Amino acid sequence: MKKLMGHSLMLFAVTFIMGVYLVPLADRPAIAEEDSVTISGRITSITYGFFTPFGNRRAEIVVQDRSGREHVIRVGQRTAYIPHRTPTAGDRVSIVCIRQDDTLSGVTVSYK
Repeated sequence: MKKLMGHSLMLFAVTFIMGVYLVPLADRPAIAEEDSVTISGRITSITYGFFTPFGNRRAEIVVQDRSGREHVIRVGQRTAYIPHRTPTAGDRVSIVCIRQDDTLSGVTVSYK
């Protein structure tokens, strides 16, 4: 009986320690949603980068908001466009961004 009690106590301890370390990793999307920023304005320029080895193309979009401030936003394969089309200079957009390594990365681009 003591041996069974010792095994169950050890299993509980291992499960508890794994839960403490794995629960914050599972909650990453919630953290990203809290850090999101929405920028609305007109696209002033688009600079396309090179194709990456897996066929996706990256670009940097410069958006000028109503106050005249320009924001450089990186977009790529994971960016969703609503409706689905390539943005052009002069389009009025609303972009939901997240901060990654001191840059803004576009998650969703909505045309107005």
